[in-house]
Amino acid sequence: MGVTALAGVHGIWNGAYLKASAGDLPGALGAIGADWSKWVGRGLRKAGVASPDAAPMPVAYYADCLFRGERMGSEDSVPPTPFGQRLLAAWIEEVRLAEAGAAAVPLAAQGRLTFALRSMTQWFTERFGPQALRIVSATVSELATYFDPESVDARPRARERVAEMLREHRPRVLMAHSLGSVVAYEALCAHPDLGVELFVTLGSPLAMRSVVFDRLLPTPLGRGIKPPGAAVWVNIGDRGDPVAVPKHGISRRFLDVSRDRDTSIHLVDPHLAKNYLRCPELIEEILPYVTG
Repeated sequence: MGVTALAGVHGIWNGAYLKASAGDLPGALGAIGADWSKWVGRGLRKAGVASPDAAPMPVAYYADCLFRGERMGSEDSVPPTPFGQRLLAAWIEEVRLAEAGAAAVPLAAQGRLTFALRSMTQWFTERFGPQALRIVSATVSELATYFDPESVDARPRARERVAEMLREHRPRVLMAHSLGSVVAYEALCAHPDLGVELFVTLGSPLAMRSVVFDRLLPTPLGRGIKPPGAAVWVNIGDRGDPVAVPKHGISRRFLDVSRDRDTSIHLVDPHLAKNYLRCPELIEEILPYVTG
């Protein structure tokens, strides 16, 4: 497998790599790159493709850019900031309304945020389970730092980490997981000269209108654009992934998405990066770029 053909952008719960390397960023990069290379390699071998190159894959690491005092990768059920709590309420509301349709009564209209959020998280946990709530809450917590106007440097620093990696390695394929799909999308839009032949979003929240979509740069005008730095855009979402919602939302809300693939990668952990990175749908998409 030609590692320089592939590159990644990580999602939530990746502060542990920096902690394990005692704050050494190159160490964190090497560790996460080794994991991503291993997981993709397993998928390739399962597809009958030899992948002898075990070198770490280039992965843009930005978890430290979003750290502002809370534990990186926290699994707490409610985000620690008021802005994060509003985003979580908006997230659950979108899921509720999508499931119940026009007959649903918005919980956010029932009173103060603390009361509404308690009711909303209870509903979400009963419907999807506590693990799904932890995943969504962690995603929202890190999104809140990324989008919070008071965190003036977090967003440009995270985007620049992606741009730096693309400048250095010039990969053919960029795979972006979870929150990383948001950072990668904005980085590719901001730097069209750093183009990739294939942009793959995995378990992406980009289509969550009031949480992510409406906050993107450039601001969507009706439908969002395909990043000018991406020749082909493919989205892959597990139908049970609480972050990859709404189903087929990427192709509905963004222009020129080549494929928006609905699949089932894992029954218990449908959002984990390692499960997306070895899934047959991803391997099928990247195969021409790593063997050609």
